[in-house]
Formats: sequence, structure tokens, C-alpha cells
Amino acid sequence: MVLAARALARDTAGLALDVAGDTRRGPVYRSFRASDLSIPVRVANNGEAPVQAVVSVTGAPATPEPAVDKGFRIERFYYTVEGEAADIRKVKQNERFAVVLKVTEGAPAFGRLILSDYLPAGFEIDNPHLVTSGDTSALSWLEDLKEPDHSEFRDDRFTAAFSRASGDKAVFTIAYIVRAVSPGKYVLPQAYIEDMYRPDRFGRTGVGSVEIEPAK
Repeated sequence: MVLAARALARDTAGLALDVAGDTRRGPVYRSFRASDLSIPVRVANNGEAPVQAVVSVTGAPATPEPAVDKGFRIERFYYTVEGEAADIRKVKQNERFAVVLKVTEGAPAFGRLILSDYLPAGFEIDNPHLVTSGDTSALSWLEDLKEPDHSEFRDDRFTAAFSRASGDKAVFTIAYIVRAVSPGKYVLPQAYIEDMYRPDRFGRTGVGSVEIEPAK
């Protein structure tokens, strides 16, 4: 890293920039808060060599992001463990559900995919062995199941990695079991999938809500 920094300093020593009226030599790195940008910041290249400008934005959205399909459409369905469709908006404490994630790839292509499904705060993953073809005796009604290359069952999310080829079926699904644990009202977060080496190819679900009623 030190050698790379020295090489960068050597290669950019001839840069001459005007940053909001101040003359700067060499590369410039600067962070701005939203309040700092009430007045636009002007950056001009006063040198002869071309300049590359990189802008990164970080933060939390003020409103939930909508569902999107950028090469992948991901849909999330809830069922009872017997295979009947379930309404997840209001459930009872200790009820168990099969979360089924259906992915449709518009044009199947080679790729390394990562899928993450974030859990509502009042849910937890139940019996991680019941996932896809690992042990589907209780979920034999599922179709188009695909075995992931790797899967993880975390406290706050389920993740799975897949390898894809251009000849694969456009539609595949994966499933896992959750249990309603803590009574209350919670946000149902998004499920997300992307090509790890082509981040322009991704898809996500919308945001919902969940209410867990106490068991009687």
C-alpha cells in the first residue's frame, strides 16, 4: 500500500486543481456533509493532463427504496410448512413459515450471485437444515429448487451464493424456515440479489410490515 501511494503521488504530481477558489497541487480527497453542499463546490482542472473525478455517496434513504429489476426479478412468498399460502402481515407468536424466494433472470448468463434476505426483528430462522435440497422432506411441495454453493443462517438474515451459466433455467427458487418469536410490529426488510462481479445486475423486493400477536 505504501508503494502504491508513492506511485500515485509520483504520477499525479503535475496535477493542478482549482477547488472552490483554492489552488491545489496533486490529488485531492475531500468529504462533504449534506449541509456543506448548500452552495455548489466547483472543481476545475488547471493543468494539461486529464483528471479523473470519483464521487461516492453514503447514507441511509429517507424513504424505503422500491422494488427493482435490473437483470434479476426477486419475489418473496410465505407459506405454511404444509404448503398453503400465508399472509405474513399479521401472524401468531410461535407460528412457523416457509420463506420462498423466487428469482427470475431475464437473460441467463455466467455469474456468481449473492442473495440476502433480511429478517423482521421479531423473527428467527428455525431449523437451518430445512433449506433447499439439504433436507426437503418437510417442503416437498416446493418447485424449481436450486442448491446454493454456500448458505448462511445469521441472526438477522439468510444469505446464499450461487453459480450461474448461460444455459441454466431462467427461474430458480430457494427456501428456508422462520418462526415468529417476539410479539410486536416490525418492518419487513427487502430481499436482495446481485451479480458479485457485475453490480449493475441486481434485483430487490419492496418493503412491508409484520405484526406478531402474542400466543394465547
